[in-house]
Amino acid sequence: MLENILKDLQCGNISLRPFVVMADETERPLEYTVSVNESAKNCTISATDGIVKDYLFLEYDGDEITCRRSFENQSKQTVAIKELGLELKGITFGKKPRDDYFYHNENPRIYEAMTFPIDYNRTAEDAKDSEFDIEAGNRWADPGVVSERIGASPYQPFPAIIISNYKTKKGLVHGTLSQRVCYHNYLAKHADDTVTLTVFSSFKGTHRLTVQPHRVIKDEWYLGATDEAHDIEKIFEKYTKVLRTKLPANYGASNLNRDNMVWGTWNDGIYRAVSEDLIFRETKFLKENFPTVRWIQLDDGYHTHARDARGISVPYEGPAGVHQDKFPNGLRHLTDGIREIGLRPALWIGLKVPRDEKLFIDKEADGWFLDYSNRMGEKGFGILDVSREDIREYMESAVNTLCREYGFEGVKHDFWSYAFEASDDLKYANRDRSGYEYRDWWLKMIREAICDDGYLQTGCDIVMGNPFLGRYFTNYRYGIDVGGGRWDLVKTNYMWGCACFATHTGDLIVPNSDAVGRFANLSDDDCFFLTNYCLVTHTMVEIAGKLSEAPEDARMRQLRKACCNPNNGQDVYFVGYDYRSPVYSVPEIMYFKTPHFSTQENNEVIPLRTVGLFNIAEEAKDMTFTLADLGLEQGEYILTDVWGGEQFTVTDSFTVNVNKHGSRLFAVTKAGGLKLHDANVRVNAATVCGNVMTLDIDYAYKAAELTFSAAPKSIVCDGKELPFTVENGVTKLAIPGKKTLTVTF
Repeated sequence: MLENILKDLQCGNISLRPFVVMADETERPLEYTVSVNESAKNCTISATDGIVKDYLFLEYDGDEITCRRSFENQSKQTVAIKELGLELKGITFGKKPRDDYFYHNENPRIYEAMTFPIDYNRTAEDAKDSEFDIEAGNRWADPGVVSERIGASPYQPFPAIIISNYKTKKGLVHGTLSQRVCYHNYLAKHADDTVTLTVFSSFKGTHRLTVQPHRVIKDEWYLGATDEAHDIEKIFEKYTKVLRTKLPANYGASNLNRDNMVWGTWNDGIYRAVSEDLIFRETKFLKENFPTVRWIQLDDGYHTHARDARGISVPYEGPAGVHQDKFPNGLRHLTDGIREIGLRPALWIGLKVPRDEKLFIDKEADGWFLDYSNRMGEKGFGILDVSREDIREYMESAVNTLCREYGFEGVKHDFWSYAFEASDDLKYANRDRSGYEYRDWWLKMIREAICDDGYLQTGCDIVMGNPFLGRYFTNYRYGIDVGGGRWDLVKTNYMWGCACFATHTGDLIVPNSDAVGRFANLSDDDCFFLTNYCLVTHTMVEIAGKLSEAPEDARMRQLRKACCNPNNGQDVYFVGYDYRSPVYSVPEIMYFKTPHFSTQENNEVIPLRTVGLFNIAEEAKDMTFTLADLGLEQGEYILTDVWGGEQFTVTDSFTVNVNKHGSRLFAVTKAGGLKLHDANVRVNAATVCGNVMTLDIDYAYKAAELTFSAAPKSIVCDGKELPFTVENGVTKLAIPGKKTLTVTF
């Protein structure tokens, strides 16, 4: 009967075999029994030998299966296990086996390739000389990361895999439904022209989990079929629908980083050259000129030592701690001053400890640090052994000092995940908990140390869209720093980001691009490209740079407008993208279903779509999209160039030339009647009655610019007419606050 359940997946005659791997890497010989309840649509698979019990409870509905698995130590002694396993044999799609492939979103993170054929060897040497993708490599794989196991990297990837065939739309998806203890990683191999997918429920940080008497290890997963395997935006759609019913309440689903931004001191030329004076100057400027910036984030560089990332190892002020010349009045004075100006203070915290740091020197002999030299190098950094209670007490006291005593209300947590996310055996002093269990302890503790409405942002290891992190984090950095002027890094971020956005889980945890800014080291085209990309993908969490030093230049005007309505985490959709292409490929046309200046959908008074075109090539080229590509009905529409103001009438398709490394951004409005085509201020609502348009504006803005379909005759706010000018079709005025404007034409 189990065979009939698996047959509904329509991916071959699949067999399912659970197994348990003990700490000595031998498979425990368990005899499983199967019981199917057809009326209730569930199935139990269980085995016991009097010492351990393995129990799987499957619920099925058509071509979808969910499983709750429990492994129990029934004895009075400890039992050490390496991992739980599940073997799925006989997967086929009725096509040539050589065209079978897998996709996991750690693929682009490590290899800059989306898919790999089944049996493709992703080890370091093969990845360098791939015939499948001439640009595939492993330059983004840190030492010790490349593995035969799919999904075993420490990069916190979106936890699902699809097995499919390049010649079909059919696919088989496995996805994680719990990360309290286990993580899933995979092997995919051919056997007799069918695919065998082995699913491992392993433990981060340790290859041997000591299971105490009567302890139960729980795991949950999803297995389902899709008919959309060709569409990267839909392959995990059914899985994520189930996932949303399983996740706890997520901070990532809140508005903490959704409609506001963070100015941080690291990017766009500041880096460790921070000081109290600089931060206060920029805070005042931002308060006046960037209404959606609510947070001021002190990044790395507040410590006395000028080299290497620190944070958790210097939770004190004085000669070996916080830099007294940079912050002569202390960090509490800094946070109080930021609050007095009207914004909120946040702090960068690192968790790896440099070997020349006092904490490392004092505590190395006491065994405080884990061996992670395969990634950090022999002379790198110390990673705290989070399995020890005395070390956890130190970590907690450090966070309490930095957040509670110094008054920081939000945290950017960088270089934090090594002790929790390593798939290597870190040789914890205590092996009775997995890295994910310690991860929950650590992030919960930080959450309790900051304000209830404070943000928590994850940095390195760079995250690839794991929605389970949204339980504590509000946003995740998916990319690398791009402000230094290197185009190849911008291009890399593009691919990594698109792999994350395609999951459409920005409602669970907000994706965060590298900070936008003026970027003096980038050309005009490259700077526009980066800003448009962040805007279109709704990843504009951070802003950076000494903005007060160039308040009126062209890039500053662009930056202000780009930041008018972040709406971070909003869905972005791809046009004509084939993620299964055998050569490097990214979606070059993307759109979202609102104006860039409003969160209102399907309001014909304002743009119905915003579309971005991005040319990653080394020469200019024509780029084309149709109304159908944007999901719009046939009719007449007005395209407004968001940066230049030029307008075009479109009834079917539109073609425009885009420079190399260039981009274009257009607002798409239904033609006819009174319209607001463009704005540089957030509009919460827009209605038209006769010759009057009513606009609800979200905040005061002294340099507002509104592009109407006709020139206004009057603009009234609170019963008083506001002065305005119209230049080249753009209405300019000062808006006094969160107000309603009545515009008469």
